[in-house]
Amino acid sequence: MPRGNFDNTGRLCRLILRRERVISTVWIVILVLFSIAMAPAISGMFSEAETRAQFAESFNNPIMIAMMGPIYGIDNYTQGAMYSGMLLLWVIIAVAVMNIFFVVRHTRADEERGRAEVVRSLPSGRLANVNATMISSLILNAILALLTGLGLAAAGVESMDFAGCMLFGAAVGAAGLVFAAVAALFSQLSSSSSGANGLSFIALGVFYMIRAAGDMQGNDLISCISPLGLAQRSQAFVENNIWPSLVMLLTAIVISAVAYKLNSMRDLGQGFIAAKPGRAAAQQGLLSPLGLAWRLLRTMLIAWIVVMFILGASYATVIADIDTFVGDSPEYLQILGVPAAIIETMTDAEKGKIIVEYFGIFVTTIMSIVCMVPLLGAAMKVRSEEREGRAEHIIARAVTRIKYLSGYVLFAYLASVLIQLATAVGLYFSAVSVSGDANPFTLGGLLEAFFVYLPAIWVMIGVAVLFVGLLPKASGVVWGLFGFVAFMSFLGGMPDLLPKWLQNVSPMTHIPRLPLEEVTAVPLILLTAIAAALTAAGLVFYAKRDTVQ
Repeated sequence: MPRGNFDNTGRLCRLILRRERVISTVWIVILVLFSIAMAPAISGMFSEAETRAQFAESFNNPIMIAMMGPIYGIDNYTQGAMYSGMLLLWVIIAVAVMNIFFVVRHTRADEERGRAEVVRSLPSGRLANVNATMISSLILNAILALLTGLGLAAAGVESMDFAGCMLFGAAVGAAGLVFAAVAALFSQLSSSSSGANGLSFIALGVFYMIRAAGDMQGNDLISCISPLGLAQRSQAFVENNIWPSLVMLLTAIVISAVAYKLNSMRDLGQGFIAAKPGRAAAQQGLLSPLGLAWRLLRTMLIAWIVVMFILGASYATVIADIDTFVGDSPEYLQILGVPAAIIETMTDAEKGKIIVEYFGIFVTTIMSIVCMVPLLGAAMKVRSEEREGRAEHIIARAVTRIKYLSGYVLFAYLASVLIQLATAVGLYFSAVSVSGDANPFTLGGLLEAFFVYLPAIWVMIGVAVLFVGLLPKASGVVWGLFGFVAFMSFLGGMPDLLPKWLQNVSPMTHIPRLPLEEVTAVPLILLTAIAAALTAAGLVFYAKRDTVQ
């Protein structure tokens, strides 16, 4: 019999780390490499103090502060201060996503799959599993923080001292632990892994909005309620404050303690937020694979359509004054993707016009990247159904495998069009309300600019379907590829940093940037054909393989 609630935590911790040796390693490598690569890139583009000061002044306004956070060290805006101000928030958001998936995967999801019951039947403590998960999260975040700090220090960028580099890494790791604790808490409250993930991501969004509201008002107290705002108060490479990281560690401990207490009070497999009972009889729409796919995907896809509409609308307020914020900064023009040779030949009037056009390109690219998240999830939904053992009940009936998978694939493709449509409409009508007759965009032009990315999005969906059919156990690689495509798109304005052949791997590279480039049918047709071939191959391979847990 176990002697305590935490018995055999060490063995469970080793098991969790062994299970995570691929997924978490990929996450950490991508995050560390991204953080390190951006340091010399930003340093090289903003090597002059005058240009950095101009950049800081242009972004020191309520709208950009709400999006990026406050600007610290503006009186002496060093390369380190610029790096921390531009990247810390977004790196932490990515780390938060990593931790949420990690914790839910090893707590609530393991209970759903029956793994936790097997572990509990062995000589392990009642709290051993959640304790091992949190200890493993601590180890992973510590490794991430250490590698990030040492990697930044090794980059040798001027004004990025060793203490600031390690503090940057510490802030990232501490914030990651807070969101790991938040995920552990919601894993006790929710009765399903999807609910725990959903509540955790809602919390992440709420924290972002709290930080934005506090930063816009200049109220540090409100901003520090959010771990995102608290982390930015570290002021890495400016003041190098250690106290925000310590507060975040204390916060993680308190939230974890609450999660431990709730775990000790509830029955295995149950949550404090009870799941709604299902209908006594299935609706007519659920009697087909297509109807079942719609039932499982509709909430997520509808929510994402609404979210993308709101995100598109939020960018309109920035576009209305973007030429005022940016001025004639050549560095920012390069970030937006304007070639240096063109910048040198432009007049001030031409710069004002092209700033808006290139910023529009930047927005359409980033929004198209973001919309891939739910689409890839929809295309790979079959994998979660297989792991949960539900797919077998469908395939065992008179349902072909191709028909079963096709429902999820179909809605992924349809949703790609609807999400792009919602984003374009939100951006246009919000821009009309802000700019009136001065609105630089037309609805037709925005629709064309967003829809032109569909072939690249379809290629990513095709890759996801191929992995589901051919290499189901390696389907997590798709998210690594997504990270690569997002990284390449983020560096779109800095093409000299990466070799051409590597840029060509990303399907987004072959999309014309409207309205500055003409649409050529050949690359779009080729991308669409590749997407169709990948999807067809994935369906064929799925029809031939066995169900894989």
